Formats: sequence, structure tokens, C-alpha cells
Amino acid sequence: MEIGDDRDAAQPTAAVNRGKVGLTCAAIVVAGYLIAWLVHEPEPTDRAESSYVTAPVAFPVQIPGCDVVEPPREAQTFGLVHSVTYEYDNPAYPWFSGPKAGAMTEALHDRLPGDVEIAFAPVTRSLVFQPILGDPVQNKGFGGWTRAAATLLRGDRAGALEVTVRQATKPIPPCVAGELDERRHLPDGTIVDTDDTWYEIKGVRTLTRDATAYLPDGSVTHANATDQAQEGSGRPRAILLSTDELVALVTDPQLRISAPVPPGTSSPPEVCLPYTKSGAVIDQAQARRWNEVLAQIPLDGVTLDRPLGMLLQGERGGGVCQTVQVTTPGRQSRLAIVISTEQPLPQEPETSSANGARRRLPDGTVVETHEERSAALASTPRTDRSVTVTRLSGTQIKSLSATHPQSFCR
Repeated sequence: MEIGDDRDAAQPTAAVNRGKVGLTCAAIVVAGYLIAWLVHEPEPTDRAESSYVTAPVAFPVQIPGCDVVEPPREAQTFGLVHSVTYEYDNPAYPWFSGPKAGAMTEALHDRLPGDVEIAFAPVTRSLVFQPILGDPVQNKGFGGWTRAAATLLRGDRAGALEVTVRQATKPIPPCVAGELDERRHLPDGTIVDTDDTWYEIKGVRTLTRDATAYLPDGSVTHANATDQAQEGSGRPRAILLSTDELVALVTDPQLRISAPVPPGTSSPPEVCLPYTKSGAVIDQAQARRWNEVLAQIPLDGVTLDRPLGMLLQGERGGGVCQTVQVTTPGRQSRLAIVISTEQPLPQEPETSSANGARRRLPDGTVVETHEERSAALASTPRTDRSVTVTRLSGTQIKSLSATHPQSFCR
């Protein structure tokens, strides 16, 4: 993975605790390894339990494709904190945009082998390229990439894949022992470094396979496949992509920063929050059944940026959801559809007020409506509406509409 050092091939994986859909709900992402070691020196008996071990490195060594091989570098550990936004527009990276991320995502999915499936997961874990964080001055070599990650399924096995794309800011690094197994020189001037290795944390070994392409237009594309998988996959762990398959990914012309965006390309699906208490995890089969229902809902007079019926897991909690941009004559808004299970049935009596109402249907289903209008003098007037239907079974369907993107921040 990449951290933007001289090798440009190792970066921290960000874990988003709170997200933002639309403009400015910031989140804190903390990525680091062995942070406890920075606080206290482990006792000798603790070392085996908290150890971080990497594969041994032989030196001197010959590496195919390298005229000179430099000695191995000293291992480093670090902690990193980012302020995160899910807004694609970032003037510090003019080559990137929402449609560019959409085109790259589509190209990456198309390049996967035909028998590889992306596991059902939230948007940020569905091999969708995410916004670029910060700016070059703030990142100081740690940022500047767009990242797509997912658990992959192939046959009866499961593994992980992460792909990053960024614009080079340094020359192609030298060959360093322990950092690559081979350097390939392609006819168009592309250089691809590949590496197979492993690491252990607390005695648990993870196998990794990497390919990093340095392309003539200044793109640096990195693919990291491991034998890790999301919890609950129930499948044996394995690295699912071969070295040649990873090389095909990182050299795909559509992943280059200079690749044109086809007209009409949409931005990727928006990050979706469940807005409900955590319930049971909803599997892909159930989501597909609900997708079929959503796809048949008539929506005359409105234009959506993508069809209804593309539910994914929420970024937190057990629900599934989808957020779409809605355009009607003279007005734009966002619509979120959230479905969850094991939700408590409201017990309060039927009520009605200026902002909403609650009523109980003959079969026991509870329907709640709410509307909130901004003050007449507000700089950006908006109207937020929600309808929540909770059934006796505990299944809850919630739709939220807002004319201002910040209404979906939580």
C-alpha cells in the first residue's frame, strides 16, 4: 500500500468513523500500526503477543529488470490522522472529479476477471474510487491518491483488493531489496514493480501481492491483493488475483490520470448512512428482492442521477440504503431510501403537529411523516421531508428528501 514515500508503494488504509454526504460533514480517520509501542515499551513477555513481523530480506540479491539493487531500508511505523470529506471536487487535484471517479470505477470493475465477484458491502468497500483527501501541502507525501477497496470472491475463496491512483510527484524509485521481486519494462515506457510477501501481527500471517505501475503520463497506479476478507464471508482466505492479473489492472489505460471521461459519465454512488438503530445484517439476496420492488416505482416528472434499486449496505449499522440526486423543474434535491430490520415499533399514540404526524394502520404498521422548513431569511432556504414506515415484523422503510445537501449529514 502507498504512503507517498520515495517508493510510492505503501499507504495507510483509512477507517472512516463518521462520513459526510454532500458538502461539509467532516470525519476523523485514524490509520496507524502498533500505536501502543509509541506509548510504552512492551515487557519481554508482551513482545510475542504484540509483535509485527515481516518477511526476511536477502541482500545482496539480483532482481529481474533491475541493473542495480540497493540495500533494504529500515522498517518504520507511524500514525496518521486525516480530516475526511466525501466531496469529489478538490481544486488541489484538477485531474480528478466525480465523473472521473465514476469512469475509473467502471473501468476497474470491467478489468476484473470474469469469475471474480465483489462482495456485498457499503460503497466505500465496493471497489468504488473515493475522493482525494486534503492537498499536497497538508499531506506532505502521505496523500494525493484516490482509493478503491473491496473484499473479492472467487470460487469458494475470499480475499481483499485495494487499488490507488495518483499523480507522480517524484522520479521512479530505485530498486530496493525487500520492496519488489521484479521490475517489468513495457514497450510504451511503463515500468511495473511486482512483489509477493507477507507480514504477521500478533502471530497472524497475512499474504500480500502488489503491482505498482509508473506510467508515461505521470500516473502511479498501485494494486494490493491480500488473503484478508471481511468478517462473515465464511470462505477460506486466499490471494485471489495472480501477478499478471494485477499488472493488467494497474496498466489499464482507463485508470490513467490523463484518460478522458466519456460524455455523460456519472459520479459514483454516494456514501449512504443507515439513519437507524443497528439491526440484523441484510444479505445481498434480500437486498436484490427489495431492489426489484424499488425499480418498479413510477417516478413521473423527476429525473434521477441513477435508477432506484441499487441498495448497498450502510456505512454503519445493519441496514441497506441508496442515495440519489433528484432533479425536478426548477429544483434539485437528494433522496435517500433506507431499509432496516429488527426496528422497534413506536408505541406512542397517534399524533399530529405542524411539522409531522404519526398514525397506525389497521394491520399495525406505523407511518410517521415529518417536514422541516428553513427560516424565510435563511441564506439557503430548504425543505426536509421524511416518511418512515415501521411494520410489525420490525422491517422499517425510511425515505428522506432534502433540498440542501447538508441535511443528510449525521
